[in-house]
Amino acid sequence: MLVILVLYCLQLGACAVGQEDTTFGEISRIETLDETLQDPDFDVCAESAGKKHGSINIKSGLPLASSVEAHMGQKQAHGGPRSQRELQQFRLQDQTVDTSLTTCHEPHHRSLEESTHSRRTSRTLLQDSFGEADALLQFKAEIKMNTNNALDGWTTGNRSTYCSWTRVICDDELHVISLNFSGLKLNGTLGPSLGKLEYLEHLDLSHNFLLSELPVEWGQLQRLQTLDVHDNFLFGGVPAEYGNMSRLRVLNIRVQGLFFNGSIPDELGLLSELEVLDLGSNKMRGPIPKSIANCTKLRHLDFSRNNNLTGPIPREYGQLVNLEYLDFQRNLFTGSIPSELGNLTKILFLDLGNNALEGEFPMELASLSELDWLNVGTNFLNGSFLTVESTSWSRLEKLFIDGNKFRGGFPRAVLAMTALKRFYMFNNEFNGSLPETLGQLVNLQEFSFRSNQLDGKLPDSLNNCTQLTMLDASSNRLTGMLEWGRLQRLQTLNLHNNFLHGSIPKKLGLLSELEVLDLGSNKMIGSIPKSIANCTKLRYLDFSRNNFLTGSIPREYGQLVNLEYLNFLTNYLTGSIPSELGNLTKIKSLDLGMNALEGEFPVELASLSELNCLNLGTNFLNGSFLTVESTSWSQLERLFIDGNNFRGGFPRAVTAMTALKRFYMFNNEFTGSLPENLGQMANLREFSFRSNQLDGELPDSLNNCTQLTMLDAGSNKLTGTLDPLRNLSLLLHINLGSSYRSKTITYENLRGHISDLFFNSFTGTLTDDLILQWPMLQRLYLDTNAFTGPIPKALGNLSHLKDLLLNDNDFRGSIPAELGKLSNLTILFLQNNKLSGPIPTSLADLKSIQQINLSNNSLTGGIPPEFGGLVNLMYLRLHVNALTGRIPPELGQLQNMVYLILNSNNLTGTIPASLANCSSLINIRLSNNELTGTDSARRFQDGRYGVFNEPT
Repeated sequence: MLVILVLYCLQLGACAVGQEDTTFGEISRIETLDETLQDPDFDVCAESAGKKHGSINIKSGLPLASSVEAHMGQKQAHGGPRSQRELQQFRLQDQTVDTSLTTCHEPHHRSLEESTHSRRTSRTLLQDSFGEADALLQFKAEIKMNTNNALDGWTTGNRSTYCSWTRVICDDELHVISLNFSGLKLNGTLGPSLGKLEYLEHLDLSHNFLLSELPVEWGQLQRLQTLDVHDNFLFGGVPAEYGNMSRLRVLNIRVQGLFFNGSIPDELGLLSELEVLDLGSNKMRGPIPKSIANCTKLRHLDFSRNNNLTGPIPREYGQLVNLEYLDFQRNLFTGSIPSELGNLTKILFLDLGNNALEGEFPMELASLSELDWLNVGTNFLNGSFLTVESTSWSRLEKLFIDGNKFRGGFPRAVLAMTALKRFYMFNNEFNGSLPETLGQLVNLQEFSFRSNQLDGKLPDSLNNCTQLTMLDASSNRLTGMLEWGRLQRLQTLNLHNNFLHGSIPKKLGLLSELEVLDLGSNKMIGSIPKSIANCTKLRYLDFSRNNFLTGSIPREYGQLVNLEYLNFLTNYLTGSIPSELGNLTKIKSLDLGMNALEGEFPVELASLSELNCLNLGTNFLNGSFLTVESTSWSQLERLFIDGNNFRGGFPRAVTAMTALKRFYMFNNEFTGSLPENLGQMANLREFSFRSNQLDGELPDSLNNCTQLTMLDAGSNKLTGTLDPLRNLSLLLHINLGSSYRSKTITYENLRGHISDLFFNSFTGTLTDDLILQWPMLQRLYLDTNAFTGPIPKALGNLSHLKDLLLNDNDFRGSIPAELGKLSNLTILFLQNNKLSGPIPTSLADLKSIQQINLSNNSLTGGIPPEFGGLVNLMYLRLHVNALTGRIPPELGQLQNMVYLILNSNNLTGTIPASLANCSSLINIRLSNNELTGTDSARRFQDGRYGVFNEPT
């Protein structure tokens, strides 16, 4: 039968050459590797004809066989081209080649089918000894989900034609040589099955959902050239056995996620043919192996974004002289940048950013003439950057040296890099002025040098950088401005936080592409130019904190319809708020606070539906705020109207702003009661309405504001109880000072995580049980009330307490020794009570204390000499008590003491000479005691002290 087949095919070849009326039929279409030809019953005679005459691209007339052979690196069998199935390996993206070959005449068709069947039978028998179909079926069984149904055709029923299965490519001997499963959304595990495909050369499992370790058995694939599994959910690490893949050229395992976290094995250094090694965007840890330096054919090396790779960059990597791409960014590499990297003469892309590298930048890298991208940003590099006069970086387009500790003047060598498009040098310690020749960088598009110490004016030559789209010069010491009209492509201009003075240039209005303009925190004076209204693409406009900008807000700014952020905070702008600002329909943040604006709030602004933050605080606005029943402020989270002259009732429209988190309306003239539906603002976190004239009770619906952390209601005319606060477990700061006119109020419902309490006009006793309900207290202000009874000992359990103010009450009994346990306490005020007994020596344990005031009580006994150890103490007031004994000389150790007030006691003995050692002391009062020792007293009679004067 084989003889018949050969003769028949020879006859066909002659027929194909000799006959002019040959019938042509389309046999196949060569696609990319992602689209596999499915034609198991192709015409053997057509294949034979192709072998005789070669595969021809009908459109171009060029033979394809040589191209395929060059791509695959394989020899041609029998002097002719390979089969149609092998041609699938040739990557022709979006290209279709139509190949029509001579077909057999009808009388020969039956014998052709017999020949084909005989050939297939013999090859199937050969295949069975290798079990490659079984290996593929086992791989399919490990896949739990096959979203695209791409593997549905893989069945035991057609195992003999596995070379026609989707995504499978075989050679002429029916060995699987290429598997491409990229982007099939496969979900499952990886087992050892593919390790049995000993002839496999290319394996692509990228862009799937595989959750698995990499099989150790794949290390047996001696012929493998490409292994690409990037963008999956693999875990573990790279098996050391992969060092056995001696022909491997591409290893890509990037973007696996949090659990691909092993170390990089030394054995990868055995892969002498490796050209691409990419382990980026994983969680690999530990040092990188020096052995990688043996892979001298490497062109692409990427260990970036692992975050946990540590140790130095091996100097041996300077041997990788074929390297074009090196990316080590976002790790924890330490040590210096190896000068040996200057040997990488072919390098185009070098990224060492976001590590912990230190030391100076090696000058050897200045000779890398092919360099296009250099990133050493966000490290701890220091010294001068580029001490050489010139470099070989004539092709460099992107240079990032930001976030280091480089110092000295502007690196002059940069001025010759005329190809430079992006230059980031922010967050360093550069000083001096910018060079006048900066304008030589005519291709510069993005230039950021914020957060340095550069001074002087912006050089006029900067106007030559007409390609500039972003200039960030913020947080320096610049004093002079440019005439900005020529930089027509500028989109971002940030000059925030400098010492710029003079008026805002009107020519800024010529920059029609401008989207961000920030002149905040400077010393600009004069009025705001109307011409800025011509910059209709503006999204961000900040003139805040100049203090001396005057005049009115131009009504023309209502034309800036793309504006999202407008900040004029802390200036001296006058006049009314323009109603035209209601046209800014995209505005999210509008800050006009701390100016001298007057008049009523324009209701046109109530329609700004994107508004997230509105600050009108500290102006002279008057009238009713929000006379409308409702607004469009459904997204408003921060509203500040404090420090004005608003009057009338609580603005009812505010209660519908359910997204509101911070509402400050203090220091106004609001009257009436709080609305019952106040609790609709369920997201409210900070609410301050102190210093108004509001009366009535706290509405019970306030209990619905469960996110509330701060309630500032002081200086009003409230009545009732604190029951509406009973469910507010997140409440940290409460100020009810001088608000409640009633002398009887319960506060037992205040518990949980409160850190600040400010109560006034309250009566009753403080119990231990009540105090223990506030374990997180940091500041307790209960001064100027009418509390009676003893000071609770439980206060000593409030370990977070910093400020304790119980003064001006009617507390009786002794000072609890337990207060000495408050190790974080800085202020202790117990004056103006009726306390008696000795001062507890335990107060000497308050190592953080800065102020102690126990005056105007009936305390007895002596001053504890242990107070000499309170090294942070600045104010000690013990006057108007019945203290006896000597002034402890140990008080002379208090170097930070500013005030020592001991007058009007029964102290005896001499004034200690050691008090002269209190170098910070400016006020000492010892009068109305029985002290002796005039020599000691004279030390304090130079006018700075009041030893014998009554206290003020």
